[in-house]
Amino acid sequence: MAYTAGTAANYKDLLAVMATFASANGWVVLEQTTDKLFLKGTGLAGIDEIYVGVETYEDQANNYYNWSMVGSWGWRPGRTLDRQPRSSREAGWYVAAHFWNQPIPYWMVATPRRIILVAKVSTTYQHVHLGLLTVPATDAQYPYPLFVGGGKGSNTDAPLRMNYSGSLDSYWSYFGRNEYSGRLVYPGGSWGGLTGGNNNDNNPAISTLTFNDANRINMLTALDGSYLLEPIYVVSSNNTGVLGTFEGLYRVTGYNNSSENIVTVNGVNHMVFQDGSRTGYGDYCALRMD
Repeated sequence: MAYTAGTAANYKDLLAVMATFASANGWVVLEQTTDKLFLKGTGLAGIDEIYVGVETYEDQANNYYNWSMVGSWGWRPGRTLDRQPRSSREAGWYVAAHFWNQPIPYWMVATPRRIILVAKVSTTYQHVHLGLLTVPATDAQYPYPLFVGGGKGSNTDAPLRMNYSGSLDSYWSYFGRNEYSGRLVYPGGSWGGLTGGNNNDNNPAISTLTFNDANRINMLTALDGSYLLEPIYVVSSNNTGVLGTFEGLYRVTGYNNSSENIVTVNGVNHMVFQDGSRTGYGDYCALRMD
């Protein structure tokens, strides 16, 4: 896993940074302009075809400087994002990330399977996932576990017209209930919209297996003061099965903790980030930095 950090000049420059970093770590740039990026991940063996795309959306009058993100089953030059083969937006679903047109500190990790980005905008932290989940299945059982995640999503373009200050409910957050902050390819090949918590609808949900999410606000450190890192699971809506986990991303308590802290577990550093502007005990994740 490769890691980089720095400060982009603005939200479009951040897209260029992602293109450069991705191309050095197992991704092929299929299309790139100042406003659009389409990538193909090659996987750990160099033979996969993982398709993700980003285009920018700007409204200076209303201070919107966002990304619209998709996954697809292929790429055709000249097509818009929503017209790519089996695009996650083919049914009108929008996954967005919310930035601004000023300098943006960022942290990014990548493998040839997936890219995770965290960006600081004012006092908020915005989160992006592009690529495959780690799944408890063979390639034949679950051939394309593609997940595209950001902040608030919707089946309209409303998230694109949202300012960063209102973009809570990141894709990994339990509190993203009904916000559809991500889109996932199911084992059968259809796209589903991510929700937070243990919803009883027909969408995958965010959960953990070892701790009741509803009581997460009470989670503290271990008895010796160390921090416990919990995998973040994407589960079936009725919690009957695990669909996958986010590689290198974990839940961590916010007790005696804060964003940009370094938590070292088994000699490996992880950086702590909050969900948007939330700072409760249950509102933090830790991103592996190697």
